[in-house]
Amino acid sequence: MKQWITKKYQADFSKIAQRYQISEILAELLVKRGIFDWNSMDTYLFPEKSAMHDATLMKGLEESARILERKIQEGMKIKIIGDYDVDGVMSAYILYHGISLLGGKAGYRIPHRVHDGYGMRDYMAQEAYEEGYDTILTCDNGISAVSAVKKAKELGLTVIITDHHEVPKNEKIEELPPADVVVNPKQKECKYPFSELCGAGIAYKLMSYLFQKNGRTDCEEELLPFAAIATVCDVVPLLDENRILVKSGLEYLNHCKNTGMHSLIEALQFREEINSGDLGFRIGPCINAAGRLGDAVRGLELLLEAEPKEAEKKAQELVALNEERKDYTAAATKRAVELIEKQELLKKPVLVVFVEDCHESVAGIVSGRIREKYYRPTLIVTKSSNGLKGSARSIPGYHIQKELSKCKELLTEYGGHAMAAGFSLPEENLAVFDAALQKNCILTDSELTEKIFFDREVPLAEMTEMVVRQLEYMEPFGEGNERPVFAKRGVFVETLSLCGKENQIARLQLRDGVRLYYAVDFQCELHLGEGIRSRYGEAAWEQMKAGQAVGYEVDILYQPEINKMFGNVEFRLVDCR
Repeated sequence: MKQWITKKYQADFSKIAQRYQISEILAELLVKRGIFDWNSMDTYLFPEKSAMHDATLMKGLEESARILERKIQEGMKIKIIGDYDVDGVMSAYILYHGISLLGGKAGYRIPHRVHDGYGMRDYMAQEAYEEGYDTILTCDNGISAVSAVKKAKELGLTVIITDHHEVPKNEKIEELPPADVVVNPKQKECKYPFSELCGAGIAYKLMSYLFQKNGRTDCEEELLPFAAIATVCDVVPLLDENRILVKSGLEYLNHCKNTGMHSLIEALQFREEINSGDLGFRIGPCINAAGRLGDAVRGLELLLEAEPKEAEKKAQELVALNEERKDYTAAATKRAVELIEKQELLKKPVLVVFVEDCHESVAGIVSGRIREKYYRPTLIVTKSSNGLKGSARSIPGYHIQKELSKCKELLTEYGGHAMAAGFSLPEENLAVFDAALQKNCILTDSELTEKIFFDREVPLAEMTEMVVRQLEYMEPFGEGNERPVFAKRGVFVETLSLCGKENQIARLQLRDGVRLYYAVDFQCELHLGEGIRSRYGEAAWEQMKAGQAVGYEVDILYQPEINKMFGNVEFRLVDCR
């Protein structure tokens, strides 16, 4: 069973509430976010663009800008090599559009997920050379492309690497590619104050510095919204500079002048202002769908499309692709669950699941869903045209990229972060790889028990519209600045109806005291269902789903929100017991 945990702090919440004219609920949340002084609270509640860090503090950025400025002035062609996810596409757009606005000649190459795989390859350097390019500029990749950069340098090309991934190391010594310049705040010698920018964040810092040097003031309007989208979708911490990027970028995105992005917003039928959740759950997946089920370059082409009718057509195609992606994901997740149960894989601390017929492009999403269901580090492995490919999602305490590095002799390639990674390997190595992961794993039973942190126990009646709207001061929400979670014990489920493609959504009426409140559970088998089963048994949950039983008492964790259609407060369940 999941463990519910809250933090307790001694502070004068009434004094904080009075200073900012906010509820004591929000005042307590600020303290529980680790914000203890007035200056930090001011910065958090009112993030200003003036608080952005000096771009020249980032190792290599000033030199990269000088090189690019010279190449632009000399009329040299610059080839941008990105990645097939949202961060890679947005990074490529920022660099391509920025260089174009500065009068430069740029082209782009977005690797194909299946045909190319991740990152810059040797043959991409050859392509750039044969196409008459003088310079290669990477974004969201390149930090591990030693061979490809060597090839580019042999061909006489200038190479600038901009990346945010972990720097590969050999016995604690960094192994940097032999580029002319490497811009990555995770380099040991980089003194930049914030190392958690995504690829598009670094691309934006580079372009904003170049724009500033050239006396242009339109960088924010032209480029910042796309850095905001990538920052949320790449799940980097929404703290410090990232918080400013997203908050400011959303302001421009809600009045976006980019024809392609405007068409996508129209196709998704937004009725309210776009928020950070919309970036991660609606806009981002449509851009990602192009790279998952087709060619990621389609996402970039949408952003570069200036003709409204063509942009509308391209946007509709991406929305349709995303719906198709959802179907693939649901089928593959169902198959993965069947294999885990049949093969009794839950006896192991690390789930390595070979889902042979899983579309490799959705393996990462499936891995995340399985991780969420079973709370285990999860690696979904599928067949590719050249051996096996896998995607991993982890839990706190298990650095998946480091664990893969311990098995690197079994892998063809690998890369990623603490919580997410990708890899490939020969099929004959799979069993040995699985065994090595299990042997190396030192996770304890406590670490394999999911811990859900909630902020405060609050009766539903106290979550008034005013209080809920004040919680929006904490936007943008995301990694490291999660949406607040509240607890309430002893509520009763009075009505329940199921909806969604797989009846995975439960719409409820909850009774707290004498009043009824509307609620929704978007993953009812994981949340409400698990709570009912653990307290009353499987039969009770089946009866509830069939509409034959109500009135069960449960404890809930919830997030309050304003219903965009009706304007009333409703509650989203995030766990139940």
